[in-house]
Amino acid sequence: MEVAHRWLVSAVILSIILVCGGALYQLRDFFSTSPTSQKTATTSTDTGPLKIPTIKITDPQRGNEHAPLTIVYFADFGCESCAGTWPTIQALEADPQFKNKLRFVFKDFPAHQTIFPESLELHKAARCAASMGKFWEFQAAAFSHVEDVIINQPTLEKTITETGLDSTKVHACIESPGIQSMIDDNFTEGQRLGIDTTPLFFIGEERIDGTTTYQMLAGKIRTTLAHIEQGAQQTQ
Repeated sequence: MEVAHRWLVSAVILSIILVCGGALYQLRDFFSTSPTSQKTATTSTDTGPLKIPTIKITDPQRGNEHAPLTIVYFADFGCESCAGTWPTIQALEADPQFKNKLRFVFKDFPAHQTIFPESLELHKAARCAASMGKFWEFQAAAFSHVEDVIINQPTLEKTITETGLDSTKVHACIESPGIQSMIDDNFTEGQRLGIDTTPLFFIGEERIDGTTTYQMLAGKIRTTLAHIEQGAQQTQ
């Protein structure tokens, strides 16, 4: 009788162990497949390559904010080709066939900052000029002095003066960590896009690297706009 009793107790204990073990297994499985766990797994920071740039509210923009086509260009104030591209952008804006159809977005990519140190200072000052409503005027003035930047001749002060800005206010702004952060963000984005030359244009999702011409850009823009208009008609 005592032996039977021991067997009965053992059987009960074994059953409890098996039930608890099963419950723990199901609990582990629940947490491993719960929505919270899956969300954590899919929202890890992505540091891989990008295909197209992101447009931030802090990026200088011009043109029709509701334009069907956005053109993003990465530029460097120590780059002669970038300076040469600025008149092309203005000509595209003035072309009647593109009226109200284009928006341009500027992205900092001071690739020459190690050999032309003042180019980085110009990028910072340009961002300060943007906060004062004069980014595009500053950009034009800075590009007009690109040859001085390349031979390391002082250009910052005369660019500030030509833009009609208060030098004291600009220099105080340049020291702001937020200004450097905006430039760093764009530079890092450019690296993730694999940019190794400037200027670089994104016409919609199409990429054009290096020096280009009005004819090439205008042709790409016409083609892209035609595709956009065709897509819009198909969805109506």
